[in-house]
Amino acid sequence: MTACASSPNDAVLYDDVGLPYVLRGPAIRPHRSDARARIFNVKYSPNLGDGLLSECLEQALIESGAAADTWSVDLAGRTGYASGPEGRAMQMRVLHTLPDPLRRLAVRLPLAVQSRRLWRPHYRQALAEADCAVIGGGNLITDLDLNFPTKIGLVVEECARRSLPVFVYGCGVSEHWSARGRALLERALDRRVIRRVFVRDERSRHIWNELAGTAWGLEATPVRDPGLLAAERYGIPPRNENDEPRPIGINITSPIALRYHAREAPSPTELEAWYLTLANALVEQGHRIAVFTNGSPEDRAEARRLRPALQALGAHGAVSFPELSTPAELTRFIAGLGAVAAFRMHAVIAAYSCGVPFLALAWDPKLNAFLSSIDREQWLCRPLQVSGAAAAAQLLDAMRKGIPEPERRRVIGQARRGVIMLQDEIARDLTRP
Repeated sequence: MTACASSPNDAVLYDDVGLPYVLRGPAIRPHRSDARARIFNVKYSPNLGDGLLSECLEQALIESGAAADTWSVDLAGRTGYASGPEGRAMQMRVLHTLPDPLRRLAVRLPLAVQSRRLWRPHYRQALAEADCAVIGGGNLITDLDLNFPTKIGLVVEECARRSLPVFVYGCGVSEHWSARGRALLERALDRRVIRRVFVRDERSRHIWNELAGTAWGLEATPVRDPGLLAAERYGIPPRNENDEPRPIGINITSPIALRYHAREAPSPTELEAWYLTLANALVEQGHRIAVFTNGSPEDRAEARRLRPALQALGAHGAVSFPELSTPAELTRFIAGLGAVAAFRMHAVIAAYSCGVPFLALAWDPKLNAFLSSIDREQWLCRPLQVSGAAAAAQLLDAMRKGIPEPERRRVIGQARRGVIMLQDEIARDLTRP
């Protein structure tokens, strides 16, 4: 991995796997910032993985030296965990069927209305007593129906009104931006309040620098995803492999969600048949199965649809269906599994953090990028290209090999050092003459 550009006074530190950590100025830690930071993300998304990484980043930033009055602001204006509207799947299905020009036109008016009615007032209130803002965690630097370009633009505008510095931290960056999305991003950058950009993988670094970083003098520094701190955040002890056999988790994701976010995705019939084949192969080898979701309503609906067929695979108790409603519940559940197969990125990240072997089901380049960052490309599986039975064998092989504890601790340490670097940058900016 290549280090970002730095000035002669910068201290460029390399860890034992080559990740660069750049501390601006002399290699002496500044004092605590005690900054009241507002972390803008999608914490209360129905997808609990978003809440997981948000809670991890909040706590790590406070422990690194930010004020206790540091908390997340949901970009959609939500204020608590909930299952989400049942009509969301239909909205995604309809948008997916529209040609790109019509799709962009269809979202313009709702975005404008929500910006005035909900989002701007929500951001303005949250920033009232803030010292800085962090756009932090998740695949936020993406132009999916102009959603995040619109919201991030509003956040930056409100920060500029208050002369508050903005830091981008631990975000994923996606390709394929529309002309309108680029214009919104450039308008935000023109306000000159974004101080530093940290992204969660090497792929995101390249995309960001090409998209805007090099042109605006904001080249990105790669850091670990804050979700890797989940084991520390929720008090998960190291695994004891001498425990009795644990169930294997199958993390269900709706084909609607896959088609909405990915350019190529299996059909509903194909994906459901593949899930059943995977589960059946595991049950036939004597394993208990736990079928769960990250919480999105379309994923919950898919799990309910599959439940009768999955229950029929084994005797009573062979297949369970836990319902999870908070990031802590999701993390502690995953920590109790023998292994997990998942499309959802933060189910995979939580598994790694807790030392649980996994099979990552390919659907978005961001998942490939995470596996590359932890040297686990061999734990990636492409459903349908690989049969369910072969995927079961691949998952069991990962379970036998496991995640070495020194490696896991090293990666978690890297994730924490990245947040310390963010706090250092905030402290330096707030004490600047």
